[in-house]
Amino acid sequence: MPLLSLRGSFELDDNERTTDIQVFSYEANDLTRGWEVVEAYCWPRTSRAETGSANGQFQACFSLATDTIGTVGFDEICNASDNRQCGFLQAGYQRRQSAVADFLANSGNGPNPARFILDPQTVVVSSLYINGYTSSDSSDSPTRLWNYMVILKPKKQHPMETILHLIKGKGQDVSN
Repeated sequence: MPLLSLRGSFELDDNERTTDIQVFSYEANDLTRGWEVVEAYCWPRTSRAETGSANGQFQACFSLATDTIGTVGFDEICNASDNRQCGFLQAGYQRRQSAVADFLANSGNGPNPARFILDPQTVVVSSLYINGYTSSDSSDSPTRLWNYMVILKPKKQHPMETILHLIKGKGQDVSN
């Protein structure tokens, strides 16, 4: 089956968080369709925004979710115990400003663009969202553009499987 790629950009101020950026939506009565998340990436489009010093750093933390997570604290953006969240990314960047040109390097040995760690065989049956926050040394907290790409593989399934994925991927309040 052919792959489906979703690409786009969103704005996020340094030292702030954003939730529930919808990147995919499927609304139909066909309970035999789903999309398996195969790969996902996120990387800064605005790499030259200041970071508080000539040799500054900033960090990004993102998650993919199959349902909205609402307004949550910074530490809840990448919460592996939340069934709605199915992909996780934490990446650090070093920015050097020089008289000739600025440049950006991904901290550590990770790839750039940074790749999400994905919950195996996550099947999206209704919606997919990106959530995230960034931190930097900057006291100005500039607005930075971020790119994303999510690759999905169509999956034919039995209606009962779709119903189970719907239940698994939704927020549930088990204490009330």
